[in-house]
Amino acid sequence: MRGWKVAAAVVALAALFLGGLVALFDADFAGGEVYPEYSTLRADPDGAKLLFESLTRLPGLTVARNFLPVQSLAANESTVVLLGLRELDPAELEKLAKPGNRVVAALREDWGPEAKESGEIFKQWQVRIAVDHEKDHTDRLYFSQAQGWRPMERVGEKLIAIERDFGHGTVALLAGSSDFSNDSAVALDRLPQVTAALGANSRIVFDESHLGIAESGSVVGLARRFRMMGLAVGLAIVAALFIWRNSTSFPARQASRPAALPGRTSASGLLTLLRKNLTPRELTAACWQEWLAGSRREFSPERVERAKQIARDMADRPLEAAREIHAVLHAKGAL
Repeated sequence: MRGWKVAAAVVALAALFLGGLVALFDADFAGGEVYPEYSTLRADPDGAKLLFESLTRLPGLTVARNFLPVQSLAANESTVVLLGLRELDPAELEKLAKPGNRVVAALREDWGPEAKESGEIFKQWQVRIAVDHEKDHTDRLYFSQAQGWRPMERVGEKLIAIERDFGHGTVALLAGSSDFSNDSAVALDRLPQVTAALGANSRIVFDESHLGIAESGSVVGLARRFRMMGLAVGLAIVAALFIWRNSTSFPARQASRPAALPGRTSASGLLTLLRKNLTPRELTAACWQEWLAGSRREFSPERVERAKQIARDMADRPLEAAREIHAVLHAKGAL
């Protein structure tokens, strides 16, 4: 019974710990703080979940997330959105756009390319990325040169959004990603700019892999992909039952009763002891000496002497000797 209680307590504590862990993860993942900024899985002001879910509710649009490497994305005549970029790879973006896709590449506002990287971008695209270091100015990041690109948005002399055709598709280059954030979606102050950037394609893919959220091919990823989480829970329950089964019996053991051990009486024990230590010839003399030690004064010396003589003469017949001695000692009258 005690083992059953211990096993039940262990299972209860394990379940409580697991429940608390799941609740903690649910709380973190529900808010999305564990995801990078501009992720469509993040629900706080720095994420883009509100825009993603709003687009999924519009009729005629197919909206999806991509967790595979963007190089393997087989999208065609789709809008591929990459938010929060910290680097630009012109060759990869051109390759993705040429089959007929519209690639929306939105940079992070706090990003500043190195001189070598900025020179490489200018060499391939004729685009110069500049940084405004004045604290009171908006639009910190902008394009100071964009030869061959069509302006989409301009603030004064600053180019904020530009686009250019590559093959059958288009690359839209934006100097910031904040227009796609949940904070901006709630304010609805940049909706025309977001709509213009997304274009007219009926399929929109938000890439998450460049933010570090990618399928790794792990066992957990495969289980989620093939909907085997129920099997994992079942295996966990079986493991818990196995531990419980080995910690106590089922049903519980009954209290054991002391078993009656077979034995011998005191008389049989004495007889066995005598047989091991006395020969039959010595038995009469030994019994006579023991009796004589405590009862000598009860009989006359003549009777005692006669009993001694019988014990010596009939030593090889102890039973007859005992009878004769008894008759002599208890005989009436003189011997």
